[in-house]
Amino acid sequence: MGNRRTRSAQATPTSTPPFSRHALVGALLLGCSTAFLATASAVAAEATSQTNAQTLHFDIPAQSLDDALAAYGIASGVQVLYGASLTTGLQSSAVNALLTREQALSRLLGGTGLSYQFTGERSVTLQAPAARKTQAMEFAPIMVTGEKINRTLEQTQSSVVVNTADTLRAHGDRDLGDVFARTPGVYTQAGNETWGIRGVPVSGFDDQGPATLNGAVSVYVDGAQQPNRALTLSPLPMWDVEQVEVFLGPQSTTQGRNSLAGAVVVQTRAPSFEPSLALQSNVGNYGERGAAVAAGGGLVDNVIAGRIAVDYQEGDGYIDNIARNQDANPRHASNVRGKLLVLPNDDLDVLLTYAHSDTRQGDNSILRDNGRVRYYKISSDTAAFDKLQQDTLSAKLDYRLDDSWNLTNLTTYTRSDYDARLDFDQTADDNEEILRTQDTRMFSQELRLAYQGDTVRGFAGAYYGRTRNNLHDRLNFDDVLFGTVKGDTRLTNQALFGELNWTFVPQWTLVTGLRYDRERNETDITEDDFSGPAQTSKTFHAVLPKLGLNYELASNQFLGFMVQKGYRGGGVNVRAGSSHAAYDPEYTTNYELSYRGAWLDDSMRARANLFYTDWKDQQVSVRDRNTNFIQVYNAASSQIKGLELFLERDINSHLELTAGLAYTDGRYKKFEQGNNTLKNEPFLYAPRYKASVGALYRFDNGLRLGSDVVYQEGTPSQYQFDANGKSHMRKSDSYVLVNFNAEYELLDGLVVSGYVKNLFDKQYVTNNRDDDIIDVGAPRTLGVVLNYRL
Repeated sequence: MGNRRTRSAQATPTSTPPFSRHALVGALLLGCSTAFLATASAVAAEATSQTNAQTLHFDIPAQSLDDALAAYGIASGVQVLYGASLTTGLQSSAVNALLTREQALSRLLGGTGLSYQFTGERSVTLQAPAARKTQAMEFAPIMVTGEKINRTLEQTQSSVVVNTADTLRAHGDRDLGDVFARTPGVYTQAGNETWGIRGVPVSGFDDQGPATLNGAVSVYVDGAQQPNRALTLSPLPMWDVEQVEVFLGPQSTTQGRNSLAGAVVVQTRAPSFEPSLALQSNVGNYGERGAAVAAGGGLVDNVIAGRIAVDYQEGDGYIDNIARNQDANPRHASNVRGKLLVLPNDDLDVLLTYAHSDTRQGDNSILRDNGRVRYYKISSDTAAFDKLQQDTLSAKLDYRLDDSWNLTNLTTYTRSDYDARLDFDQTADDNEEILRTQDTRMFSQELRLAYQGDTVRGFAGAYYGRTRNNLHDRLNFDDVLFGTVKGDTRLTNQALFGELNWTFVPQWTLVTGLRYDRERNETDITEDDFSGPAQTSKTFHAVLPKLGLNYELASNQFLGFMVQKGYRGGGVNVRAGSSHAAYDPEYTTNYELSYRGAWLDDSMRARANLFYTDWKDQQVSVRDRNTNFIQVYNAASSQIKGLELFLERDINSHLELTAGLAYTDGRYKKFEQGNNTLKNEPFLYAPRYKASVGALYRFDNGLRLGSDVVYQEGTPSQYQFDANGKSHMRKSDSYVLVNFNAEYELLDGLVVSGYVKNLFDKQYVTNNRDDDIIDVGAPRTLGVVLNYRL
């Protein structure tokens, strides 16, 4: 396979300026974004041809055309679009020379009868002879980048669900919560307040609320890790997103802390030298309305390109506060992102990104009155809200040392300010409210050296991260301060990591990885009127190996086995009223068997993962006997076993079918709560079964119709114990949801689309606690979207 020596539009890391220069970078990004918006229409269209005139080294043997195009995509950084059966039975010519992208592609296609057309700096469409031009266009192959070695989806052993921009559009996904809602292996609740992977909640089982810095799932946007509050409060909008990769299962060796149960990697659209403009407006029920714009192009021919994306959404929400006679959950969200791609020379790429988000929403709970669920009603005397403002700066630099070696540097800085007013008693009887503020600062620096040869690929890297969180909670009774909690947590994390993939004989690839992780947690609770001040610090170390073997059974048929260690660092309990004691790390060992296959000229594709996870020293919350205080202990051990299966079938150029199934059985092997035991009990909120079936039909006139049917089994919501210590379980409802979407191209580039979520207006409980405040699923929501792309 050829060595990648390309100037990627998704670019690579550059060292960021220190903290004192972040404002300068932000001003530069915004200033340049304004400049390219004013001049984009004048940018020369020849930028693409200039880029494609660069010479690269290609070494691609004669083979099936599908495999050759996959190798070409990796070597050139170009995505090739073609019909599912356009290349059936075709072989490529060998290419081993220093060529431009166009010259290399011409040689690969020699004798096939196919032609091509570059539609952008990094995209090309294959074209058949006139008699065969009936194929539907699709991205091929899909590349997975979240594990820091680019692989095709078929060659990726990890259980991963990839959503491209076209997939997101086909399903009518508006935010990351919509993606989770239809993804087997991921559970979620309305409002995205609680979600998890393979039965493990995003924040883990230690239940420390929004002030925790530890989590079980990491989410990255353009390489920047997102803070805890952003994961459960502000679902990322899918406007201008290029790809979403949801990794099911541990990613600790690659991603480090907070990836015990999985990771989500989101990549937004990168700048291109080709001028572009996209406009969108939308309206829906419950007062939903919004607008968005994205534009980009070259600023300096073949040297500097930029892109800016802006999105604003607001709505009244579907919950009424009957005590205040107003909407209980109004929401507004604004997002701004600017990017600059700088190509100083043929070997260096620099990508600078600035992102700002501002989100505010109300109360998402529901009232239960005398045992009857009052759907979409709440009675509260407090105008509750959660507000999050976040700014992220990142700089990514990619330097090609030679044909085989590549140096990558990524620096990120995030400032997140959280502000909330919560109804402490969640009723209109007493005026009890919590005022909460949290200021989070996150800085990270990662340096990687990568090698790509014919039989060996790998990387080695070093990581440094620093996070600081200041918290301040106040409890008011009738506007009189009853108690307060103030504290500060400082966390530093260093790591050395690497991975090696070695194809030691044809069809057999050995995958090895190792990470040494060290972190130090320093927590200082300066005031706690419910317990007392505390100052604690603790240091943790972990060695996280992984070892796997991948075997190519036949063309497009892969079987793999992987064993890897999962890890989540310890910490200090910051919950009000606790002893603020430190707790130790928790570990998992995950055994996973994977299969990837394609049949019928690649028109039918399957992915399956069978896994078993052994969890030791599990961090859990335990309520102290005879008190209401909750402590965190390494008091449990568990096992998780399951199966994830995904099928895709292109019936013809018009009809596509998809199906997915996840079976997850997570249970405690040991967990004592006083005189009660949870041994053999399943995890709270974790469904054993989740399945989805989807269909997409394209008419010749440009109309597209799509539908998803999602089933999720009811889950445990609360354990209750009788006098003999035997547990009884309260469960949420099982449900089936039907979603529908359609789109039609009115004019060239102008598309109108519509969506319906929960088509049959299913009412169901998602958190069936034994009290009068519970959570339920969203009712039927619908909307219309008008989109224009130049």
